[in-house]
Amino acid sequence: MEAAVADRGAEMTEWNDGRLDDLSKRVDKGFKDVNQRIDRVDDNLRYLGERFDTMQRTLMQIGGGILVALIGLIATLIGLVATQV
Repeated sequence: MEAAVADRGAEMTEWNDGRLDDLSKRVDKGFKDVNQRIDRVDDNLRYLGERFDTMQRTLMQIGGGILVALIGLIATLIGLVATQV
């Protein structure tokens, strides 16, 4: 019985060494894949941030144009009322 256990232990040690090497390679490959995916996500987020910056700039320009138009309209109305008196 002890001989069977000893043989089994020897088989497990050999099997584990080879499997651990395979596992190590697979884990290294997995980390490399994850790093590539994180880099892609980072690039996508950077691009999205640039798009939001562009949209914000456009909205500020539109808002400024509307403000200038309203000030011009108010000045025109004040001038019209002043000439009617």
